[in-house]
Amino acid sequence: MNWRKALPFIASVVIIVALVWWAGTEGVLRVLRRTNVYYLIVAVLMYFAGIVTWALRWHVIIKGLGIEVRFRDTLAALFIGVLFNNITPGARGGGEAFRVYYLVKRSNGSYGRLFATVTADRILDLIPVMIMLVIAAIYVYSLGFTGLFAVILLLTLMLVGLTGLATLIITSERRVRRILYMIFNLLARLIPSKIKKHEEKFHNLVDTNIPHFTEGLRIVVRDKKTFLLSTFYSFLTWAFVVLRNYFVFVSLGYKIGLLAVVTVQMIATTVGIISVIPGGAGITEAVTSGVYVALGVTREMAVTSSILDRIISFWLPLILGTIVVTHLGLKPKED
Repeated sequence: MNWRKALPFIASVVIIVALVWWAGTEGVLRVLRRTNVYYLIVAVLMYFAGIVTWALRWHVIIKGLGIEVRFRDTLAALFIGVLFNNITPGARGGGEAFRVYYLVKRSNGSYGRLFATVTADRILDLIPVMIMLVIAAIYVYSLGFTGLFAVILLLTLMLVGLTGLATLIITSERRVRRILYMIFNLLARLIPSKIKKHEEKFHNLVDTNIPHFTEGLRIVVRDKKTFLLSTFYSFLTWAFVVLRNYFVFVSLGYKIGLLAVVTVQMIATTVGIISVIPGGAGITEAVTSGVYVALGVTREMAVTSSILDRIISFWLPLILGTIVVTHLGLKPKED
């Protein structure tokens, strides 16, 4: 076993155990025993509904670039992407290349154009997040939680700054090339024996696909139908995310306001994006539990709901993604 790779997951388990101890093991078990399975199933269905609308959003973007691909392949690629997002640092960050790799020979799209669809998908995903962060900030300020308001404001500014910087880079072919060459040269200095032999192939890939990438992004932005429909699916996806968490609370017999769920979900999402732990495992549970307690939820209820929600949104897709990879494989099919 590679202990360095396993360490983040071990750390996440330690954090979860510490949370249960903090909340009181007996209290957490008492809350779990009164779980309404039917409402918990509804929460699971909300998760799958969110995945389907996410896949529909990406599929609309793909079709907007004239790329032909079956929806079931788009959905399978998304599950594979979620799997690798959950085992690499940064929420929803590490799996994007695997999405492209899976679809490139299952469609008529090039690497560059498919990367453009993934990038557009990620940008459109952030529109409802930023809006809900503003709503969350107004909500906690109205309740008098100035400290929490400051945290949300800081996270919002960080997210806007990172998004703005990323947009500035990806909209310029010259800047994209410069960043890619900087990364390649850095890797070549660190591990020359493994990187140098791929230099010619790397240059060919960059020269061929970067123009497709920047052109694809421009097409998505200018196509009003694609932009509006995919944005609609973005809001629908996040509505299902909020409802998933809400029904977890309902399954535990606890009444909670939707605005409280929105607040916690947006803070956890933003922290997860910048987390160095794969998928934000452990960190997300700690953040959601802490914020729920700050909003007046009991410790045992906050921790139990956070763990159940993460079983649905992290561990379940981890298992499903592994099944998809095992059954379908990652290697592109030959024509």
